[in-house]
Amino acid sequence: MYKIQMRLTGLFAAGAAVLLVAGCGTAAGSGQTDDAFTVGMTLPTAQNSTIEAIADGLRAEVENAGGKLVTADSQLQIDKQISDIDTFISEEVDAIVVFPLDFPTLKNVLERADKAGIALFAHDALMTNATPETLSPVRAQVMTGRSQQAEEAADFIEQQTGGTGKVAAIGIAAPVNTNIFLLDKFSQQVKQRPNLELVGQKGNPTDDAAGARPLAEGFLTQHPDLSAVFTYNDPSAIGAAAAAAAAGKDVVVTGFNASQDGLDAVKSGAIDATWDYKPVEIGQTLGRLAIESAVKGNEVGLNYQMDVAMVTKKNVDSFVPWDDRVKQIEDGKYLGLPIE
Repeated sequence: MYKIQMRLTGLFAAGAAVLLVAGCGTAAGSGQTDDAFTVGMTLPTAQNSTIEAIADGLRAEVENAGGKLVTADSQLQIDKQISDIDTFISEEVDAIVVFPLDFPTLKNVLERADKAGIALFAHDALMTNATPETLSPVRAQVMTGRSQQAEEAADFIEQQTGGTGKVAAIGIAAPVNTNIFLLDKFSQQVKQRPNLELVGQKGNPTDDAAGARPLAEGFLTQHPDLSAVFTYNDPSAIGAAAAAAAAGKDVVVTGFNASQDGLDAVKSGAIDATWDYKPVEIGQTLGRLAIESAVKGNEVGLNYQMDVAMVTKKNVDSFVPWDDRVKQIEDGKYLGLPIE
């Protein structure tokens, strides 16, 4: 399922997540360009496998068109992300991709990129359908189904707990807008279910299982009758599940992203569900948007939504690994969203 709002590529918009620029001639009737072009992508953190998979999908699509992708790791530091974007501007790359840590703080540097003639594209810029004015100077954004995941996770927890119980939530400790949005949406979903109670939310300081485990232990100590833990990523779900197992508690635990560790945990029964973020498809869609709009000069839409897919023990064996999807792109298959 996808949502598109069409507009001319000459319009500009603004946002906060993955941004991209490109510009070159093209060979008629071909995905290849007449001239090589370079895309620069600033990653909020290179330690996150989902973000790496977005870059992998983007790289495969760009390289298929004769371009090159270079990346920079912001290490969850907004000042470094600004510096990375300024570096790409000064190096006059043909494309810049950024998964912004905080859009308002990045607005000035994005405007500098726009003034330098760099076309911008975003991932989860505003996490809702946006207008050209609210997204300016971004040309198009690809959104992840975070609202969908929050609703499906609340439904799943309600079903698995029999509709009654206490629920805890674990997000990331850093003030990342996409995480704040996800946790807010989940909180709203729990409130709509009168027999579920959200007893607290904590931030994982290290973005891994080790950081999440003591948080889950704290919830279990404070609420011995805890029924479920909702987490923003699979490593946190694994940490929460380990805490529950050590305490001898039967707790429903959900993750997000469908990274390999999460898939393994679903297979073993350590966690109950995760959701496929479809990062490779997101990266490829962003690459195709850049090529079509900035390189070929074709019209594209403003808002595109990539739905997520729930993965449980029932369907985990049919999951197509991200590496296999990247290989399919390298072989010329398009897995992303329709952009026309």
